[in-house]
Amino acid sequence: MRSIRISLIVTFIVFCAGLNGQIFVGGDFGFNSHTNKTKEMGTVTREYSDYSLSLAPEAGKFLSEKVAIGIALGFSVGGSHSVNANETTTKSSSFGINPFVRYYAWKSNKFSIYGEGRTGVEFSRSSRTTGPITDDDPDVTRLSVSIYPGLSYALTEKLELETSLRFLSAGYSYQISKEGTTKNNSSGFNAGAGLSNILSVNGLVIGAIYKF
Repeated sequence: MRSIRISLIVTFIVFCAGLNGQIFVGGDFGFNSHTNKTKEMGTVTREYSDYSLSLAPEAGKFLSEKVAIGIALGFSVGGSHSVNANETTTKSSSFGINPFVRYYAWKSNKFSIYGEGRTGVEFSRSSRTTGPITDDDPDVTRLSVSIYPGLSYALTEKLELETSLRFLSAGYSYQISKEGTTKNNSSGFNAGAGLSNILSVNGLVIGAIYKF
């Protein structure tokens, strides 16, 4: 698929372009699990459990004081198991590649304001098993482009805290779902700006990068 090949080529170019400059790393890791049981007269009549595991390492290089480039990878697996009238098990997995470019528009002492643009491709699949029957959901490929501002604060010379300002953003996504000979395409555009939710937890995410 041409669009996927273009994204992978861009990823390779971004990686090769950063042969010189200061390296930094960051990323996320997460694991969640949940179990719920219902008993009647000491016998389990309903049971539900689920789990999810995600890993999103990120690495980049500063080409100058104002410009940085990098690549973020995304891995995730998840599933659930329920026992009610029927026993049902679901499984899902995804993998994504997201090259990015960051420009620091303003720096003063330890504070910085930057703009970041990302493009990427993500592949995901899932299945559902009920009794002896397993149904595979359509494989999904998602292409995306996003632009948003951010803030950073240098705790030390090597460690910086940073946050993306999600209340100011723009993005485009294109999704392809394929099952056998059936293909479904969908696309979407999003943009937002506002001042009413600057301090909301959902609009402000704090992370960190470490410089070598």
